[in-house]
Amino acid sequence: MFEVNENMDEGLCEHRVALIGKTADIWKQQAFAEEFKLLDGDPLEATSWRSVDIGFLIADAREKEDVNYLKKAVAAAKDTCISVLIPILISVEQIEVPASLLTINPENYAGESDIYKNIYQAVKSIYDVACIPGLVNLDLCDVQAVCKDKKKLLLATGEAEGEKACKIAAMEAINKLTKQNGKAQSVGMTVLLNVTGSEANLSMYEIQEVSETIYDWLDDKQTAIIWGASIDESLDDVIRVSILIGK
Repeated sequence: MFEVNENMDEGLCEHRVALIGKTADIWKQQAFAEEFKLLDGDPLEATSWRSVDIGFLIADAREKEDVNYLKKAVAAAKDTCISVLIPILISVEQIEVPASLLTINPENYAGESDIYKNIYQAVKSIYDVACIPGLVNLDLCDVQAVCKDKKKLLLATGEAEGEKACKIAAMEAINKLTKQNGKAQSVGMTVLLNVTGSEANLSMYEIQEVSETIYDWLDDKQTAIIWGASIDESLDDVIRVSILIGK
């Protein structure tokens, strides 16, 4: 087992979530709304993004004008040399913005609550990797390595408990990635992998098992797998596997 760092819950970077259009009202209705800090000021103004290390921009393409607002907000944030910017767009179609875009297809979910739960999981997964101290630390530079010069992002999280939980959680994440992109196993040369579990339930054996499952799935065996591990005692016997790939 691992020695747990003190002050594990203290973030290592400044994060902000910016909500465009109707996403603001829907986000505020969710149980998780208070977990992340919202951007102070107008996301279309570069000054609002100063001192932010990692930012998340959320918009809904079903409101056509919000796509233009998203693009303008991305440009404003990039003017400040922000370390990591993750635009998240609810959209059936693939739309290009001047940053690595994570697309959430609403047709894959049961309703608004399910869509926003998935967005929450995406934000939390990336935030935990970049900003929360872990057993095996990943940081902003690792997220940058996956996102740099990429147009699109694929992200998925799987959870399982009991016998073979690691492999099952990894396969659930893989299946979600494949649902997003039928060629997900061959789209990127760098994969970011984070394994989370309780202290009593996570060891190098579990991490190695997950890494081997991801490695076997990838087409190109030269693909770099950047991996980390985090403790979350609230998971009890659950193992959580998050995979981020840039395309």
